[in-house]
Amino acid sequence: MNLGTLEEIKEKHGCADPVAWAKEYARQLTLEDKEKRKAVTVKLMPEKLIPKNERQGCLGGYLFLQRLYYKLGLDRICEAILRKRKFDFDLDSALQLMVYGRIIDPRSKLATHKQADAMIEPLKVDLQHLYRSLDIISENSDYIQKRLYHNSLSAVRRDTTVLYYDCTNYFFEVEKPDPAVIDEKTGKTTTGLRQYGVSKEHRPNPIVQMGLFIDNTGLPLAMCINHGNTNEQTTLIPTEKLIVEGMGVENIVVCTDGGLSSEDNRSYNSTAQRSFITVQSLKKLPEYLQEWALETKGWKLKPLSQAEKDSRTRRRILFKEENADMEFDLTQEDTAKYYGDRIFYRERWIVNENTKFSQRLIVTFSYKYRDYLRVLRNREIDKAAVMAKNGCSGKRKNKSAERFLQESYATEDGELAVYRTVALNLDAIKDEERYDGFYGICTDLNDSVDDVLNLNHNRWESEDAFRVLKTDFRARPAFVWTDAHIKGHFLVCFIALLIFRIIENELGYRYTSSEILDAIRDFRFLIEKGEGYRPNFTRTDLTDDLHKCAGFRLDTELVTSQKLRQIRKFIKEC
Repeated sequence: MNLGTLEEIKEKHGCADPVAWAKEYARQLTLEDKEKRKAVTVKLMPEKLIPKNERQGCLGGYLFLQRLYYKLGLDRICEAILRKRKFDFDLDSALQLMVYGRIIDPRSKLATHKQADAMIEPLKVDLQHLYRSLDIISENSDYIQKRLYHNSLSAVRRDTTVLYYDCTNYFFEVEKPDPAVIDEKTGKTTTGLRQYGVSKEHRPNPIVQMGLFIDNTGLPLAMCINHGNTNEQTTLIPTEKLIVEGMGVENIVVCTDGGLSSEDNRSYNSTAQRSFITVQSLKKLPEYLQEWALETKGWKLKPLSQAEKDSRTRRRILFKEENADMEFDLTQEDTAKYYGDRIFYRERWIVNENTKFSQRLIVTFSYKYRDYLRVLRNREIDKAAVMAKNGCSGKRKNKSAERFLQESYATEDGELAVYRTVALNLDAIKDEERYDGFYGICTDLNDSVDDVLNLNHNRWESEDAFRVLKTDFRARPAFVWTDAHIKGHFLVCFIALLIFRIIENELGYRYTSSEILDAIRDFRFLIEKGEGYRPNFTRTDLTDDLHKCAGFRLDTELVTSQKLRQIRKFIKEC
């Protein structure tokens, strides 16, 4: 260690005798080193009872989350909110408790408050302040999201050139939707967020809707909470404006599924700085475009990526360079025999004659996808046949076996039938088979078909984000009921998701989300009074990688109180 010259020491540390200062500094380092190497003996009495109401263990996994909490500047965001609106409680501690609790032990706000003492250094927050903080978080939702994005740029690499937007909904364990309320002053009628709508989980409960933007690195970018009966298509533009106008993100491609692909959304994202890619239902196309899309001739092969070529080489599958202009007939046996595992495509530009809006329609075909759909349909046909035999028709839902049933109330002679008969609808089965293996995409990009398909393929990122929120973070059912608390609750979930995704990114996506969560939740310690904390978890390659990314270690045989203070100081300075 180079302390510098005598003059530098005297100037830097303001000491009259630099030699004496250096000797004292060396003595302190020696003492600290001996303290680190000193063995600790814990004396335990087999017959002695442990003290009442005194915890013997604690959780330490939140320290990995706290590092990113400070790195994202959430403490500074809370301070800025405090300057705008004075309140008499610690918003920062309340937010920390809810974010850590959502990842480590997701429960209701009441249960999270009861678990606050389980941490190595408990966060002291009153229960009422947890609920009040939800009001404040909700009021400052847009501000928090904008600051989070800008702060995250220094914490992790983000790619916002491609954004994925999707919607889901969350149910509440209540029997009735929120009632309409009339404002006595303005006479305006408003309704609460919890309303009946089409539940993604097919539940009869009232729901609220969440829209979520994910960037091309899989990190959440922006979110919105809407009434449960809101049309999903109307939620994209307001949320995207927060990104474009509020965050200053430009030159983006927005990818959505078919349910969000209204022409208003497409035209909004068809500008010099924005583009779109969206799934297109072939069944909703005009008849002349359906005929073109389902035509069996004139198809081209999607080029193999380098990864696909390498995979074929490993499996010893021979391939040769292909003519990009070669066209295929999907009905020929040789096409299915030699290219059965490949993807075919065709494309054209289409124009809405009324609005003059133009877009590029890309249709793909896969034999494997066709066979997969037919296997699923055959199962549903078998189920429908059993239902027909039992005389049950049920409700005709688009994705259920009932869509293949038809009811008959008349005899072949046209006479009034006394009894209702249920049979398989062969016409419906035949009509659905026409679309097997085909998949449609619309875009305004001029990029290669291969690039467009690859971008669209990554839409699974948003689906996986919803899976983590619902399953791992147990975001539903939510146990809050006012609109402000509901919005605040889901913004906490959004923050927790961002922190967790950054951890996954730092780990290089080498572990599954479940493995990472289990590891963080398993960081438990036994309290050795007067000495420190003894690890009570299993050290693995994953825990080693977590420590490497964090820059500190909790897996020594004893974590002394002094070492913990050093870790806390390091975390706050991140």
